[in-house]
Amino acid sequence: MVDAQPGETASHRSAPQAPFIALLSLGSLGLAVTVFLAISLHQLTLPGLYYDEALDLVPMLQVMHGEQADLLRGIGLTIGHTTLPIMLMDYMGSLNGYLSLPFMALLGPGVVAARVEPIFFSALTVILAYALARAWFGRGVAAVTALLLGINPSFIWFSRQGISVTSVMTVFSLGSALLIDRWLRLTVGDWRLRAVSHSQSPVSNLPLLAAGLLLGLGLWAKLIFLWWIVALGAMALVWIASAPRNAGRRIMLVLHASLWVLMGLLAGAAPLLYYNLHDLLRAPFDLRNAYTLDLLIHSANQTTNYGVNNLDLWANLKKALADFKVFLDGSYFWYNGVPYSNVYAVPAFLISLAVGSALALGYRRQGRRWLALLAAIAATVFVSAFTVSGLWATHLFIMVPLPQMVVACAAVWLAGALVRGLGRVGDHLHISAPPLPLPPARLLTGLLVVGLLALPAWRDVWVSVQQHATLARTGGSGRFSDAIYRLAAHLDAQHITAPIALDWGIEKSVRVLTDDRVRPQEVFGFTPEPDDTFRNRVRELLQDPSREYIVLWDRFAVYNRRQAFTQIANSMGKQVSETYIAHERSGLPVYVMLQAK
Repeated sequence: MVDAQPGETASHRSAPQAPFIALLSLGSLGLAVTVFLAISLHQLTLPGLYYDEALDLVPMLQVMHGEQADLLRGIGLTIGHTTLPIMLMDYMGSLNGYLSLPFMALLGPGVVAARVEPIFFSALTVILAYALARAWFGRGVAAVTALLLGINPSFIWFSRQGISVTSVMTVFSLGSALLIDRWLRLTVGDWRLRAVSHSQSPVSNLPLLAAGLLLGLGLWAKLIFLWWIVALGAMALVWIASAPRNAGRRIMLVLHASLWVLMGLLAGAAPLLYYNLHDLLRAPFDLRNAYTLDLLIHSANQTTNYGVNNLDLWANLKKALADFKVFLDGSYFWYNGVPYSNVYAVPAFLISLAVGSALALGYRRQGRRWLALLAAIAATVFVSAFTVSGLWATHLFIMVPLPQMVVACAAVWLAGALVRGLGRVGDHLHISAPPLPLPPARLLTGLLVVGLLALPAWRDVWVSVQQHATLARTGGSGRFSDAIYRLAAHLDAQHITAPIALDWGIEKSVRVLTDDRVRPQEVFGFTPEPDDTFRNRVRELLQDPSREYIVLWDRFAVYNRRQAFTQIANSMGKQVSETYIAHERSGLPVYVMLQAK
């Protein structure tokens, strides 16, 4: 049974009002999804299709065209005469690519399909966020949580562009939490151990098995999903510690649940396990062949490829907290043109922490879940200081919708407490209200919630409105600009099918935008300075004077190879000339095409 909100009385749950209240709550969910989709789908093609967005789509284009897809380390799953990719990187699976197939089949390869897919799963996330908040804290908190999430700038803009984000992970995280909560209610009578069933059949543990399956799929999607598993562990510890007298029984239940969850997890993570066992079984004592495990070990004691030293815990924690602030206020999106910010988001969250904690003390069941909620957020921020790649605010997408739930709880509980205080004053003064479809106390509570959250909520919407206005003017900046569309269209129209990419940020986007008709060849090499491999490859390519080369303009270059390329060409008696430039809307050049004759 779903808990009543704090202070909810029997009269507030009476039969005449219940359908109306449920309809109003579901209406709030519908509004949240509608607003999210309206903001997310507007100007969908802006900014330009970024390299990381296209990364997992390229192998799927090959699958769609009946070609052999590129395989990471040559490892894939062979079905008949086809070998399918299972991993995109050592820490990122191909799951998101496979989920994109129906969207590309329906909408065609390109930026629309690339962005509609994560938006679709984020819309599901809003619905699941409502369901989880309702299960834990009641309809009022659920409605506010969904609305706050639906207008949150970080949630909206990370969903639109999927940079370093696999939005389906939040479907798996919230789905697993709901299934575990369902198992608790069915078998142990909610978080209170009210009525333990001593005759649990295997069927009663199916929610745990399904939860584990989602957790395994999340791990396959991206290794960062480990953070959510840590968050679940933190919540389990709160559940155990909240009843010291029953701690032993609760530990046994957690161990029982963990066993079933683990079985499902192994099934969901089977592709990730296969990838790591494929070469390890050939040399069992060489852990370097367990590529994901080797990456974890390497990251624990050496600097990552993005320059993060995981042994510098204090510096990384400060960065994680700074990223959490950025995630809350939505100020990450500099590449749209201007990094707008919700200046009220962090104060609202901190005030909600204090108010919610004070009010939760008076409500045992809500108090336990409140502590679990805070423990999950704290655990996620803490483990986000460890990474196998870089430290970015994008990674905190995995904690959605926990911050919004904190603010929703505090606002609904505070409004309820104020209304109850006014009610006691009214009773003392013998003031009565006429009958209404919705009890006056609920109307007043709702109005108070709106008043309490109006300023930060308005600012959230304001941030997205400003982002869209800026995008309409700039089209995005540099590697994020819509200049990529002009470059791809030019290459396609001129039938330049195999240009040479002398920098990062070109190949994947062009391939997706041209449905793989144009396949740039990357030769820049992932080194700070040009190495001998690059120089030898360029000398070989320069033998063919008809070849076209693409660089990023100096200001936007990642691996700036233009000067080295020009020097090599000149040493071979060739002159380098510009044949085409794709500009961003400000007039700055972004992509420059070269020939050497």
